[in-house]
Amino acid sequence: MKKLILICTMAGFATILPAQAQLLKKIQSAAQNATQNATSPKTEKEGKSPMEGLLGGMMQVADTESAYDFTGYMIMEVTSISKKGKAEPPSRINYLLSDNSEFMGMSFSDPKTPENITTTIMDVKNQAMVILMDNEGQKTSLAMKMDYDQIQALVDEEADDQMEEENYSMTKTGNKKDILGYACEEYLVKSEDGQGNYWVTEEPIEGFSMFSPQSNPMVSNKTVEKYQSYFSNAPKGTFLEMIFTDNNGEVTDMKVVEIQTRSPKKFDMASYPNAMAGMN
Repeated sequence: MKKLILICTMAGFATILPAQAQLLKKIQSAAQNATQNATSPKTEKEGKSPMEGLLGGMMQVADTESAYDFTGYMIMEVTSISKKGKAEPPSRINYLLSDNSEFMGMSFSDPKTPENITTTIMDVKNQAMVILMDNEGQKTSLAMKMDYDQIQALVDEEADDQMEEENYSMTKTGNKKDILGYACEEYLVKSEDGQGNYWVTEEPIEGFSMFSPQSNPMVSNKTVEKYQSYFSNAPKGTFLEMIFTDNNGEVTDMKVVEIQTRSPKKFDMASYPNAMAGMN
């Protein structure tokens, strides 16, 4: 995750998305484990979870909106290939599109049980993380406080590290191609970890601007202002494909396989009973 943030945040690409997805998976797992173990006594030897600081104490119930509306979705397929050329089964992440940058959403499902869906919504307005679970038709939710100031501090730290890297560069190659009906340009990004070929749309995709570092709530105004020259020169479009090769030969292949900008989805919180109700 750190490498993706270092490479992508300051480049201005929406490739920060996979990094966010990995962060959300860790937070989501920690939150669910905390809920399951809430009534279990802890020994003095047990330390705090590394995610506890981000969750502001984990078990503090947060306020939510009555409903969360999204305008469409984008499905990204991620494949990891070892240095020996062995590819892992691809995973898919469904990013929810919105014109409101205060709410960021993505859904995960197990390929073996695609009917079981977990949706995570980062609610900056209410300083909350909302997890919606649809398991065999039964709907439940978790809504807990999250410290977005601390997340921004972590991103600021990574951005500073990125600026100290002498080998970082981003170059437009001049190559162009059509991806899912969108005109895209290729960029070559080099860093101390390896290099990647990125394909970015010439114009931002509707409902996708919240994932741009310029408007992403996980990137502070302090960082945007401090490195304004980098952000102003970064591509303004939407990332659709990337092949990144580590110096050790491992390859990460990420590509958007479906985009629906006019496929609205509404999550009514009344339909998802809160599993944490009454805990505070």
